[in-house]
Amino acid sequence: MEELGKKIDKLSNQLTDLRMEIWTEHTLFTWQWWMLLIASIIMVVLFFVMIKKERRLPSVAFIGLIYILNKNLDSVATAMDWYDYRIQLEPIIPTMLPANLFIIPIALTVIYDRYRKWKSFLIALVAASAFIAYIALPLMKLVKIYLEKAWNSHWSFLSLVVISVISKVIIDRVKLRYDGSSS
Repeated sequence: MEELGKKIDKLSNQLTDLRMEIWTEHTLFTWQWWMLLIASIIMVVLFFVMIKKERRLPSVAFIGLIYILNKNLDSVATAMDWYDYRIQLEPIIPTMLPANLFIIPIALTVIYDRYRKWKSFLIALVAASAFIAYIALPLMKLVKIYLEKAWNSHWSFLSLVVISVISKVIIDRVKLRYDGSSS
């Protein structure tokens, strides 16, 4: 087992070196890199502008759940080689940090904050998920940020809807329990 561990460590170090090389020589300061940075900053500003102060706590909890679920799915998908990212904002983490931490969680949180009733939430969620899956991802493929392999837009759409519904159910139940116990 020790020998196998050493082989894994060696390959892991080689992979990190290759990621650093592709990032420093082909990614850093490209227009795609700047686009990811600017999109991330815009989403953070959008969060503070659009989310009502009195709803920030459940909104931050919602962002956290979306991030955890989406990041774990993204980690599995990249490890299974279902897709890959050729342009990264930073070199070490193999998943799309701007999308997982900023763009998708904040976009879905704005929907969660604005549409509290299930029907309107689901309508807005389906529209946003369709935009991300069927417009944003193909554009990311077109500009060579995203490389699709054994994954497709339908899986992205479905995963965004499921992740958001799970997150809304959990946060709404926690809020209900908290609101009921504070009376």
